[in-house]
Amino acid sequence: MRDYHQNRFTMERVNKVYHSSRNFLFKYLIALLWTGLNFVVFCKAFSNYHHDADYYYLSRILGIGLCVARGTAPVLNVTMALITLPTCKTFNLMLHKIFGRFSMRLLVHYLEKTKVLHLILGSGLLIVAIVHSVAHFVNIVNFVNNYDERYREINWANGPDDSIARLLLATPTGFSGCVMLLTLASMAYLARRSVRDRFYNSFFTSHHLFLVFYGMMFYHPLSGVIKHQTNTERHRIMCDLVDNVTLHNNEDLLVLCEEPPTFSAGVKRAWIWPLVGILIYLIDVSFRYLLSHSERYRVTTIQAYAMTGHAVHLRLQFCRKSTVKVLPGQYVILQCPAISTLEWHPFTITELPTDDRNDLTLTIKVRGDWTEELYDRIVQREHCSQHLGGIDPYRRVEFLLDGPYPSVMSNMLDCKRVLFIGAGIGITPFVTIMRLLLSTNVDRPARVHLVWIARSLETFLWFSDEIARLQEKFWSQNKPDRFWVQLYWTRNYDEHLLAECFGDMPSIKSRMHRGRPNWNDIFIDLVTLYPKKSVSVFSCGPKELTKEVRAKCKEYSKHGSRLSYFHEGFG
Repeated sequence: MRDYHQNRFTMERVNKVYHSSRNFLFKYLIALLWTGLNFVVFCKAFSNYHHDADYYYLSRILGIGLCVARGTAPVLNVTMALITLPTCKTFNLMLHKIFGRFSMRLLVHYLEKTKVLHLILGSGLLIVAIVHSVAHFVNIVNFVNNYDERYREINWANGPDDSIARLLLATPTGFSGCVMLLTLASMAYLARRSVRDRFYNSFFTSHHLFLVFYGMMFYHPLSGVIKHQTNTERHRIMCDLVDNVTLHNNEDLLVLCEEPPTFSAGVKRAWIWPLVGILIYLIDVSFRYLLSHSERYRVTTIQAYAMTGHAVHLRLQFCRKSTVKVLPGQYVILQCPAISTLEWHPFTITELPTDDRNDLTLTIKVRGDWTEELYDRIVQREHCSQHLGGIDPYRRVEFLLDGPYPSVMSNMLDCKRVLFIGAGIGITPFVTIMRLLLSTNVDRPARVHLVWIARSLETFLWFSDEIARLQEKFWSQNKPDRFWVQLYWTRNYDEHLLAECFGDMPSIKSRMHRGRPNWNDIFIDLVTLYPKKSVSVFSCGPKELTKEVRAKCKEYSKHGSRLSYFHEGFG
């Protein structure tokens, strides 16, 4: 018996190590490939500058700092060429249209990771930029300390008494380098989640400093600091170490050293890489600007009111009569000129246009200063209409619309078995699926499991009617197991308030639970119900929820079922 338990324990450890290793390799494969690519690029450039005879004299002045600075430069260029691509909505939409038919799962995975890719590239850019800056600071010190009058042509300093501060702050290369590093550090600091959630305007404004960063990047090489020897055939390396007597007595040496060394900064072509990235971004922004201001996507507000739970209901109608195609799970990006002419914010569509009604609906939860301002304006308008006889002293709340754009949730209709987990306003990507199931008889998803978590009971009032009606529909069709619901009220649970709000909706009241979900119970039921079958798990909510659900999917995939996890988030 003891041997049995020991063997079982050993097998469990082996399985745990195996699955952990597999998950680790899958999760970090892209990061490892990108790091490996950067390492190869760095090593190739480092080796070229370390062994190339053209840089012998410059390397003798600067030492290893030259190789490190020039080795990190192409890494920065490649990163700057790619970092804007994940943020290009039109580029992602083009990928969705072209490659969606070949590998939808791979495409969905890319859409899920666009923000992660941008963060990885941004973090890598900051780290490499710091290394590049430190190496160049060491180079500045060496330019001054190793000044040689014979090679003043390639020395950035004006003499052995030149000021390091002058080279760092009063030259194009030094000044632009400092500005770029400070700009990048400011963008990284203000891009933290805590700042984004509380001070979105600061994050949004600071992130547009990347235009300054790119501008300084093109200005950076104008000093021509890095110069190479142009006559290595007529002046070989180390000729300066040979004295004149030996040189003139040896005909072979005289041929190899017949000219003094000459130097040139050469033609700079590295700027082409970042230029490609910024051009793609500018084309994308320009196209989206023109499209959002075009007649085809011009919208007018036909309904706007404040909802319980500190949220806003918006119904926007397209001014053009032709129906704009919108798919379940897609999102749009909104600008409210009355609030800000610069800010655009993404929101999931909760009701799609139909053949007889060319409008869409959004449900917006107040989470930051922009949504707070929107909520206050709508509340003020409602107050004025009730107490001032319809006189509205405030500007009409109108919007510009950019989109719609695909998201990972757009894949939900292609799945046979779905578990959707939404936290608060995170339920919105699933609402269009519920309304589609209510209005049509689509075959997929064949089984739907919904877990909705909210802090206040008011949040459940937003879409409780749709949930109850969908349950009734499947009960009437004798398919009660097609739609499974669990609701979790996490704060200030009150039985009397629950009975007051949902007393006439027993299908909602009976599925309401106190506190947070027990994920082990939910996933055990899932793998028991679908042994050796695939289940697509979608979630929309805070980062902590994402981590927990993702971990449970990995853990319970070992029990026979294949749980594929997808996450949607704009934060």
